[in-house]
Amino acid sequence: MAIEPTLIAALECSDVERSVDPYLDREFDERERAEMDVHLTACPRCRSMVERQARVRAAVRAKLREALGSDSPAGRAPPALRARIEESLARRRLPLWRRALSPVPLATLAACVAGVLLVLWLDPLGHGDSPLVEDAIRKHHRELPLEVTFTDPESGIPGWFAGKLDFNPAPPRFRTAGVQVLGARLSHIGAWPAAYIRYQLPRGQAGLFIVDDPDGRFDTSGREVKIGSHKVRIAAARGYNVAVWRQDEIVYSLVSDLDEGQLFELVQTAQADAAR
Repeated sequence: MAIEPTLIAALECSDVERSVDPYLDREFDERERAEMDVHLTACPRCRSMVERQARVRAAVRAKLREALGSDSPAGRAPPALRARIEESLARRRLPLWRRALSPVPLATLAACVAGVLLVLWLDPLGHGDSPLVEDAIRKHHRELPLEVTFTDPESGIPGWFAGKLDFNPAPPRFRTAGVQVLGARLSHIGAWPAAYIRYQLPRGQAGLFIVDDPDGRFDTSGREVKIGSHKVRIAAARGYNVAVWRQDEIVYSLVSDLDEGQLFELVQTAQADAAR
């Protein structure tokens, strides 16, 4: 078992490029922000890239405020809609707009504003899936560096997490051929500590989040299926399929790019093994 010598994992420039938006949106937890800050301090190229992206986003916010002004044609949107958008701008958390506008030059922002207003008008409440699913997908998609790799995952994973979390994150055993543990890291789902384990699949990868939930805080939507005595929910969001299940007080959330049938079969092997 190879363990990184420091809690701050070394980020590569490619990791930083994938993580600029959530970093600027303050979506990182304290540990992830520290990892990013360490890299930016030592890498002028990435620091310049982040600063440049921050300036672009500031210009986007300024253009949107201008478009929503009382003297602007776009400012004739309903008052409640304008107030909601302005509140979102003040919080600097614009995930929908970031995805819509980040690749667009500033010269085309005026045209984009109308599209943003339409999106918010069609979905004024910002409906999405549960916080568990959304946060698990967001963190898995970042592909942050793993803190540890294993030569023997079955014995190594529980030992590495021991003392780092207030619970024992015993991982399930996926018995599908070609599934291999790539490594693990500490993570969070919302404000709660989580174990994260990344798997190589025959096609693509999967990320498993394990959270202690004695109070039943986490729930998710999606289609409920039964595997023996266990209930598993299958949800889809942002191009990923997610399986969520509970074993006593522990919640497992498996994020993958498998189709629903393949994901169900993968989880089924773990549930059958646990029932023995």
